[in-house]
Amino acid sequence: MKTLSKSRFVSGIQCEKKLWFEYHRKDLKLPPDAQKQAVFDLGNHIGLFAQEAFPNGKDATPENYADLTPSLENTRKWIAAGETTIYEATFSAKNTFCMLDILHTKDGELWAIEVKSSTSVKEYHLTDASLQYYVMKNAGFPPDRFFIMHIDNQYVKQGEITPDIFCLAEITKMVLENQDWVEQNLNRLLTMLETDTEPEMQIGGHCSTPFGCEYTHHCWQHIPEDSVFQLYRGGRKGWELYEQGVLSIADIADDFPLTHFQNLQRNGLRNQENYFNCDAIKNIISQWKFPLYFFDFETVFPAIPVLDGTRPYQQIPFQYSLHILDETGHLTHKEFLANPEDFSNGKNPLQQMVAQLKRDFDDHGSIVAYNDSFEKLRLRDLARFFPEEALFLNNLIERTVDLLPVFRDGHCYFPEMKNSASIKSILPAIAPNFSYDNLEIQDGGAASALFLHAIEEKGFTTPGLRENLLRYCERDTLAMVMIYRFLLTVI
Repeated sequence: MKTLSKSRFVSGIQCEKKLWFEYHRKDLKLPPDAQKQAVFDLGNHIGLFAQEAFPNGKDATPENYADLTPSLENTRKWIAAGETTIYEATFSAKNTFCMLDILHTKDGELWAIEVKSSTSVKEYHLTDASLQYYVMKNAGFPPDRFFIMHIDNQYVKQGEITPDIFCLAEITKMVLENQDWVEQNLNRLLTMLETDTEPEMQIGGHCSTPFGCEYTHHCWQHIPEDSVFQLYRGGRKGWELYEQGVLSIADIADDFPLTHFQNLQRNGLRNQENYFNCDAIKNIISQWKFPLYFFDFETVFPAIPVLDGTRPYQQIPFQYSLHILDETGHLTHKEFLANPEDFSNGKNPLQQMVAQLKRDFDDHGSIVAYNDSFEKLRLRDLARFFPEEALFLNNLIERTVDLLPVFRDGHCYFPEMKNSASIKSILPAIAPNFSYDNLEIQDGGAASALFLHAIEEKGFTTPGLRENLLRYCERDTLAMVMIYRFLLTVI
């Protein structure tokens, strides 16, 4: 009979077929993408940092994950010897095994502690914790109390990060209530794995909840590219159509209720039809006052704060690009990029940013953003950081206008946009030769991750990174200028 780990038990609860593939068709599995790998890396980093809240523990981490025997033996030996804290304590029983992040003894009680990088307890945390308790109990070491140790999003960095960044949320009662459920599902999954027949599981919401699945490309191969699941903000509507046998957006019946944007999607696919509401577009952009400042921030949002006065996962601007268009059509460019080492050497990169904002902006003219709520929130944060600059920063906020509603609200639509109103979805229609494809950095997520790494390295240690960050951010605001100029030709 197969043996289940905690993570595979969680996979099986999400989808039997996903778990069956892990044992019988692993050849179908896609390698983790950069985003998923970053999540894994963050979890490992947070787990190691959490150990500082329970220092001087014994480490049972396996040297070879294919052979857990030394870890199992060390865990039993150290518990018997009365060790206060064990990291990666390893247990095995009834065809299951688990490695607990922290096993800690306090006032005669045995505490089981699982560390998570989230800021709250999630449902799937209870699933894997319940399996861990089951294994520990059947191995002869039932914990007296079970905790999820997660990040406190109200923690504010002041100097060195302290263990106060973590919260301990007790889940003992819920874990105990789940024990019969764990045993029933464990037996079901282990029995299922013994068959060579692929389980019959229809696609559904479980394909992406609580985790994206590495086998979706296999199970969803009958779904066309422009499927009903690609409806803009479709929600349950996609599943309703799928259950009716409708797979493609182009095949949605005329009498099926769609939003304005969704209807534009369908017409775009059927007829390659562009749409312009010239009055609505004119009503938005004709109110803007010259000079126009096309403005965009890039931010980092680390789980472990990197700057005094900030909280976990707080968006911290490190860069901006600014294209200034005057009434004659003359275009100039300004930019700012923080020095990564200034996040740790006592200098304040945000203060430097505000100083340059004051040099780059005059006191009049509209500031054009794409999804202006993001830029406004960053400016409000800066005003809280530097109350002496609040008058200047609040003036920028009041002058900020938004280009996004032209497309998000369906006043302008191209079939190339599909279900997106992003800048990158619009460019192929209005400027097919202007793209991000020739850039080393092609999206904000990559820019953020690379700069955060530079902060950790205390400098631009990657050759060309500074120039590549500048080129990417500049491309965003230049694209906004091109979109604006195109809209002028429409109205």
